[in-house]
Amino acid sequence: MHQTIDSRASAPQSGGSPRRSVLRRAVRLLAILTSVVLVGGAAWYLLLFLVTRTDSGTAAIGDAVRAVEVTIDSGDVRIDVAGQGAKTELHKELTKSLRSPDEKIEQTGDTLRITATCGDGMGKCASDYTLTVQAGTRVKVSTRLGDVSVTGVRASVEGRTRIGSVHVEHVIGDRIVAASETGAVTLKDVDFDTAEATSRLGDIRVDDIEPFKKLKAVTKMGDVELFLPSGAGPFAVNALTEIGDRKVEVEVASSGTAVEARTEIGDVTVGND
Repeated sequence: MHQTIDSRASAPQSGGSPRRSVLRRAVRLLAILTSVVLVGGAAWYLLLFLVTRTDSGTAAIGDAVRAVEVTIDSGDVRIDVAGQGAKTELHKELTKSLRSPDEKIEQTGDTLRITATCGDGMGKCASDYTLTVQAGTRVKVSTRLGDVSVTGVRASVEGRTRIGSVHVEHVIGDRIVAASETGAVTLKDVDFDTAEATSRLGDIRVDDIEPFKKLKAVTKMGDVELFLPSGAGPFAVNALTEIGDRKVEVEVASSGTAVEARTEIGDVTVGND
Protein backbone atom coordinates (compact mmCIF):
# COMPACT_ATOMS: atom_id res chain seq x y z
CA MET A 1 0.00 0.00 0.00
CA HIS A 2 1.33 3.35 -0.92
CA GLN A 3 0.88 6.33 1.46
CA THR A 4 0.31 9.78 0.14
CA ILE A 5 2.40 12.39 1.89
CA ASP A 6 0.87 15.85 2.23
CA SER A 7 3.60 18.36 1.55
CA ARG A 8 1.88 20.92 3.76
CA ALA A 9 2.20 18.67 6.82
CA SER A 10 5.90 18.16 6.34
CA ALA A 11 6.70 21.88 6.03
CA PRO A 12 8.47 23.47 9.07
CA GLN A 13 6.06 25.42 11.31
CA SER A 14 6.43 29.14 11.74
CA GLY A 15 7.58 30.62 15.06
CA GLY A 16 4.33 32.65 15.41
CA SER A 17 2.79 35.73 13.92
CA PRO A 18 5.00 38.85 14.18
CA ARG A 19 1.90 40.88 14.97
CA ARG A 20 1.05 38.60 17.91
CA SER A 21 4.60 38.89 19.24
CA VAL A 22 4.48 42.69 19.15
CA LEU A 23 1.14 42.64 20.97
CA ARG A 24 2.58 40.47 23.74
CA ARG A 25 5.50 42.87 24.21
CA ALA A 26 3.12 45.86 24.32
CA VAL A 27 0.90 44.19 26.93
CA ARG A 28 3.96 43.28 29.00
CA LEU A 29 5.27 46.86 28.85
CA LEU A 30 1.86 48.27 29.78
CA ALA A 31 1.69 45.92 32.77
CA ILE A 32 5.13 47.06 33.92
CA LEU A 33 4.24 50.75 33.58
CA THR A 34 0.96 50.22 35.42
CA SER A 35 2.80 48.50 38.27
CA VAL A 36 5.30 51.35 38.48
CA VAL A 37 2.50 53.94 38.62
CA LEU A 38 0.60 52.02 41.28
CA VAL A 39 3.68 51.48 43.42
CA GLY A 40 4.74 55.11 43.00
CA GLY A 41 1.25 56.38 43.88
CA ALA A 42 1.08 54.17 46.94
CA ALA A 43 4.49 55.39 48.05
CA TRP A 44 3.42 59.01 47.56
CA TYR A 45 0.25 58.59 49.64
CA LEU A 46 2.24 56.76 52.30
CA LEU A 47 4.69 59.66 52.43
CA LEU A 48 1.85 62.16 52.79
CA PHE A 49 0.31 60.04 55.54
CA LEU A 50 3.59 59.86 57.42
CA VAL A 51 4.34 63.59 57.25
CA THR A 52 0.77 64.88 57.81
CA ARG A 53 -0.20 65.94 61.30
CA THR A 54 -2.86 68.10 62.93
CA ASP A 55 -2.04 70.47 65.79
CA SER A 56 -4.87 71.70 68.02
CA GLY A 57 -5.04 74.71 70.28
CA THR A 58 -7.46 76.83 72.29
CA ALA A 59 -7.19 80.49 73.27
CA ALA A 60 -9.46 82.87 75.13
CA ILE A 61 -11.20 85.71 73.28
CA GLY A 62 -11.11 88.96 75.23
CA ASP A 63 -14.29 90.63 76.45
CA ALA A 64 -13.39 93.75 74.45
CA VAL A 65 -13.80 91.95 71.10
CA ARG A 66 -16.88 93.14 69.21
CA ALA A 67 -15.89 92.11 65.68
CA VAL A 68 -14.30 88.97 64.25
CA GLU A 69 -12.70 88.75 60.80
CA VAL A 70 -11.46 85.37 59.54
CA THR A 71 -9.68 85.03 56.19
CA ILE A 72 -8.20 81.62 55.31
CA ASP A 73 -7.19 79.61 52.26
CA SER A 74 -8.54 76.21 53.25
CA GLY A 75 -10.66 75.02 56.15
CA ASP A 76 -14.04 75.18 57.82
CA VAL A 77 -15.10 78.10 60.01
CA ARG A 78 -17.82 77.78 62.63
CA ILE A 79 -18.92 80.71 64.80
CA ASP A 80 -21.43 80.36 67.62
CA VAL A 81 -22.49 82.39 70.62
CA ALA A 82 -21.20 81.40 74.04
CA GLY A 83 -23.93 80.19 76.34
CA GLN A 84 -24.62 81.61 79.79
CA GLY A 85 -21.50 81.28 81.89
CA ALA A 86 -19.49 79.80 79.00
CA LYS A 87 -16.16 81.19 77.87
CA THR A 88 -15.62 83.12 74.67
CA GLU A 89 -12.75 81.30 73.00
CA LEU A 90 -11.04 80.24 69.83
CA HIS A 91 -10.38 76.60 69.02
CA LYS A 92 -8.19 75.76 66.02
CA GLU A 93 -6.93 72.69 64.19
CA LEU A 94 -4.01 73.27 61.83
CA THR A 95 -3.25 70.45 59.40
CA LYS A 96 0.28 70.32 58.00
CA SER A 97 2.12 68.04 55.59
CA LEU A 98 4.58 69.13 52.90
CA ARG A 99 3.33 72.66 53.51
CA SER A 100 1.95 74.39 56.58
CA PRO A 101 -0.57 77.17 57.22
CA ASP A 102 1.00 80.57 57.77
CA GLU A 103 -1.22 81.81 60.58
CA LYS A 104 -1.57 85.26 62.11
CA ILE A 105 -3.89 86.20 64.98
CA GLU A 106 -4.03 89.81 66.12
CA GLN A 107 -6.41 92.20 67.85
CA THR A 108 -6.72 95.85 66.88
CA GLY A 109 -9.11 97.81 69.05
CA ASP A 110 -12.29 95.75 69.33
CA THR A 111 -11.56 93.65 66.20
CA LEU A 112 -9.99 90.18 66.26
CA ARG A 113 -8.40 89.24 62.93
CA ILE A 114 -7.38 85.71 61.97
CA THR A 115 -5.57 84.92 58.71
CA ALA A 116 -4.10 81.65 57.49
CA THR A 117 -2.54 81.08 54.08
CA CYS A 118 -1.15 77.88 52.60
CA GLY A 119 0.66 79.16 49.53
CA ASP A 120 1.59 77.02 46.55
CA GLY A 121 2.86 73.48 46.80
CA MET A 122 1.73 69.92 47.33
CA GLY A 123 0.36 68.15 50.37
CA LYS A 124 -2.56 68.79 52.67
CA CYS A 125 -2.81 72.19 54.32
CA ALA A 126 -5.89 73.39 56.22
CA SER A 127 -6.95 75.64 59.08
CA ASP A 128 -10.23 74.81 60.82
CA TYR A 129 -11.55 77.35 63.34
CA THR A 130 -14.38 77.22 65.84
CA LEU A 131 -15.14 80.44 67.72
CA THR A 132 -17.59 81.08 70.53
CA VAL A 133 -18.21 84.81 70.81
CA GLN A 134 -20.43 87.29 72.57
CA ALA A 135 -23.87 87.70 71.01
CA GLY A 136 -23.25 91.24 69.74
CA THR A 137 -20.09 90.35 67.80
CA ARG A 138 -19.99 91.35 64.13
CA VAL A 139 -18.77 88.53 61.89
CA LYS A 140 -16.88 88.52 58.59
CA VAL A 141 -15.60 85.17 57.29
CA SER A 142 -13.92 84.22 54.01
CA THR A 143 -12.47 80.85 53.01
CA ARG A 144 -11.49 79.55 49.59
CA LEU A 145 -12.13 75.87 50.35
CA GLY A 146 -14.42 74.99 53.24
CA ASP A 147 -17.80 75.44 54.89
CA VAL A 148 -18.93 78.53 56.81
CA SER A 149 -21.47 78.34 59.65
CA VAL A 150 -22.63 81.26 61.81
CA THR A 151 -25.22 80.72 64.55
CA GLY A 152 -26.81 82.88 67.23
CA VAL A 153 -25.08 86.20 66.51
CA ARG A 154 -26.94 89.45 67.18
CA ALA A 155 -25.05 91.58 64.66
CA SER A 156 -24.33 91.84 60.95
CA VAL A 157 -22.84 88.75 59.28
CA GLU A 158 -20.82 88.25 56.11
CA GLY A 159 -19.83 84.70 55.17
CA ARG A 160 -18.14 83.75 51.89
CA THR A 161 -16.56 80.63 50.41
CA ARG A 162 -15.45 79.55 46.96
CA ILE A 163 -16.01 75.82 47.39
CA GLY A 164 -18.29 74.87 50.27
CA SER A 165 -21.60 75.72 51.89
CA VAL A 166 -22.68 78.78 53.89
CA HIS A 167 -25.22 78.35 56.70
CA VAL A 168 -26.56 81.25 58.78
CA GLU A 169 -29.08 80.46 61.51
CA HIS A 170 -30.68 82.17 64.54
CA VAL A 171 -29.07 85.50 63.58
CA ILE A 172 -30.39 89.02 64.09
CA GLY A 173 -28.47 91.66 62.14
CA ASP A 174 -28.97 94.74 59.99
CA ARG A 175 -27.20 93.11 57.03
CA ILE A 176 -26.56 89.47 56.16
CA VAL A 177 -24.38 88.36 53.25
CA ALA A 178 -23.97 84.65 52.49
CA ALA A 179 -22.13 83.73 49.29
CA SER A 180 -20.64 80.61 47.74
CA GLU A 181 -19.27 80.00 44.28
CA THR A 182 -19.81 76.23 44.49
CA GLY A 183 -22.12 75.16 47.29
CA ALA A 184 -25.49 75.58 48.96
CA VAL A 185 -26.49 78.74 50.84
CA THR A 186 -29.03 78.64 53.68
CA LEU A 187 -30.58 81.37 55.83
CA LYS A 188 -32.82 80.01 58.58
CA ASP A 189 -34.56 81.75 61.47
CA VAL A 190 -32.93 85.10 60.71
CA ASP A 191 -34.01 88.69 61.27
CA PHE A 192 -32.48 91.37 59.02
CA ASP A 193 -33.06 94.61 57.15
CA THR A 194 -31.23 93.53 53.99
CA ALA A 195 -29.88 90.11 53.00
CA GLU A 196 -28.00 88.65 50.04
CA ALA A 197 -27.78 84.90 49.46
CA THR A 198 -25.85 84.05 46.30
CA SER A 199 -24.17 81.10 44.63
CA ARG A 200 -22.85 80.20 41.21
CA LEU A 201 -23.46 76.46 41.52
CA GLY A 202 -25.74 75.51 44.40
CA ASP A 203 -29.22 75.74 45.89
CA ILE A 204 -30.42 78.70 47.95
CA ARG A 205 -33.01 78.39 50.70
CA VAL A 206 -34.36 81.12 52.98
CA ASP A 207 -37.07 80.35 55.52
CA ASP A 208 -38.43 81.16 58.96
CA ILE A 209 -37.57 84.86 58.70
CA GLU A 210 -38.95 88.10 60.11
CA PRO A 211 -40.27 91.08 58.07
CA PHE A 212 -37.44 92.80 56.19
CA LYS A 213 -36.64 95.63 53.76
CA LYS A 214 -34.82 93.82 50.94
CA LEU A 215 -33.92 90.23 50.05
CA LYS A 216 -31.77 89.04 47.14
CA ALA A 217 -31.32 85.33 46.34
CA VAL A 218 -29.49 84.56 43.10
CA THR A 219 -27.73 81.47 41.72
CA LYS A 220 -26.67 80.42 38.24
CA MET A 221 -27.36 76.70 38.57
CA GLY A 222 -29.59 75.50 41.39
CA ASP A 223 -33.01 75.92 42.97
CA VAL A 224 -34.08 79.07 44.82
CA GLU A 225 -36.62 78.61 47.62
CA LEU A 226 -37.82 81.63 49.61
CA PHE A 227 -40.44 81.30 52.31
CA LEU A 228 -41.47 84.79 53.37
CA PRO A 229 -43.23 85.79 56.60
CA SER A 230 -46.99 85.51 56.44
CA GLY A 231 -48.83 88.81 56.68
CA ALA A 232 -45.74 90.86 55.84
CA GLY A 233 -46.61 91.59 52.19
CA PRO A 234 -47.19 92.76 49.65
CA PHE A 235 -43.85 92.04 47.95
CA ALA A 236 -42.29 93.46 44.79
CA VAL A 237 -41.11 90.10 43.47
CA ASN A 238 -38.61 89.65 40.66
CA ALA A 239 -38.64 85.88 40.19
CA LEU A 240 -36.97 84.48 37.07
CA THR A 241 -35.63 81.20 35.73
CA GLU A 242 -34.42 80.37 32.23
CA ILE A 243 -34.70 76.59 32.54
CA GLY A 244 -37.04 75.42 35.32
CA ASP A 245 -40.36 76.07 37.01
CA ARG A 246 -41.41 79.41 38.49
CA LYS A 247 -43.89 79.52 41.37
CA VAL A 248 -44.89 82.72 43.22
CA GLU A 249 -47.52 82.30 45.94
CA VAL A 250 -47.29 85.57 47.89
CA GLU A 251 -49.17 88.83 47.60
CA VAL A 252 -47.42 90.87 44.90
CA ALA A 253 -47.38 94.64 44.34
CA SER A 254 -44.91 96.90 42.52
CA SER A 255 -44.58 99.12 45.58
CA GLY A 256 -44.04 96.25 48.02
CA THR A 257 -40.93 94.99 49.81
CA ALA A 258 -38.20 94.15 47.29
CA VAL A 259 -37.58 90.43 46.70
CA GLU A 260 -35.25 89.14 43.99
CA ALA A 261 -35.16 85.41 43.28
CA ARG A 262 -33.29 84.31 40.17
CA THR A 263 -31.59 81.28 38.66
CA GLU A 264 -30.51 80.33 35.17
CA ILE A 265 -31.02 76.57 35.54
CA GLY A 266 -33.36 75.45 38.34
CA ASP A 267 -36.72 76.07 39.96
CA VAL A 268 -37.77 79.29 41.69
CA THR A 269 -40.28 79.17 44.52
CA VAL A 270 -41.48 82.20 46.49
CA GLY A 271 -44.07 81.34 49.11
CA ASN A 272 -45.13 82.02 52.68
CA ASP A 273 -43.97 80.25 55.84
